[in-house]
Amino acid sequence: MGSKRVGILAEFNYEDLELWYPYYRLKEEGYDTFTIGPEKGKTYNSKHGYPCKAQEGIDDIKAEDLAALIIPGGFAPDYWRRDKRFLDLVKQMYESGKFFFYV
Repeated sequence: MGSKRVGILAEFNYEDLELWYPYYRLKEEGYDTFTIGPEKGKTYNSKHGYPCKAQEGIDDIKAEDLAALIIPGGFAPDYWRRDKRFLDLVKQMYESGKFFFYV
């Protein structure tokens, strides 16, 4: 993998462990791991109320800038599937042969 940047999608009602576990594990392995939300700087609460501040906004991310993309579960994917910006990013990751994980 050329790039060491890994994005993790964040949105209201995300599944806690499916966001935070890969976030910290990948950081431990030396990856530049960050969260991507609909809006940069906005805080999104998990299903259990844990906050996650979006470090990047979806409008500022391109598939070519990422080595991998993590898509946590919970109710959050229901929001993403209705937002063309997120669908386009996932499609671009898939078409480029890069890794994306739906956990």
